[in-house]
Amino acid sequence: MNHARPPSSRRVPEYSHPDFDGVLCALVLAPPTFSRNRFFDLFQSPEGHRVRRRAARVRGLIRHLLGEGRARGEITGEQVLGDGQVILRLCVPELSFERTTALSELEASILRYALHRAGHGALAQEDRDRVERALERLGPDLGQGAGRD
Repeated sequence: MNHARPPSSRRVPEYSHPDFDGVLCALVLAPPTFSRNRFFDLFQSPEGHRVRRRAARVRGLIRHLLGEGRARGEITGEQVLGDGQVILRLCVPELSFERTTALSELEASILRYALHRAGHGALAQEDRDRVERALERLGPDLGQGAGRD
């Protein structure tokens, strides 16, 4: 006996991707909000894949700077370029480890926002506004149409 569903005459609405800057903020600040299984199609797109990589890189910097069970790092230099890009240098003295990375303006704001939330450092209003505006662009109907039946 065939238990397959008959083809539906109704068309399933195509899922429109949310704002990728907002997704980046969410993936750094609250990673479970965009689970890879629930938002599978989102992360299959080239931009979605890039956003996941960018978020992982920022979360790695946060782990270095907070220590989280390991030697704690510190920012030893920061330079803002004309296009808003931030060159960040950090080191973990106990490990003789140094790292230099380039962050977008938004990535740097998310990093500062996360560090502030963890109780490490002040947060400029400009950084707060940049992150919160990106999160607001995710919209009130986030996730509708994203799941699979």
